Amino acid sequence: MSVKVNHYARPISTNVKTFIESSFIEFFIGVICAVFAYFTYDYMIVLFLSTALIAVICLGLTIYNIYIIFQSVSTTPVNQTID
Repeated sequence: MSVKVNHYARPISTNVKTFIESSFIEFFIGVICAVFAYFTYDYMIVLFLSTALIAVICLGLTIYNIYIIFQSVSTTPVNQTID
């Protein structure tokens, strides 16, 4: 009796296609975590710290993605499109 076992992680298929979509997703995750951090500030410091850290990272990545989008738009010629 043989059993076939896959020893590798299969990639996750997502439907996110552009930097703009990923920026929106990161922004809204950051906003949700910021709201959780705001409401848990006085009650649970561990939950506050973790959600505040996630919110800062997500909002930082959103700003970075927007910077990359503007940089790629400014470097592409007018007659070409962005993939």
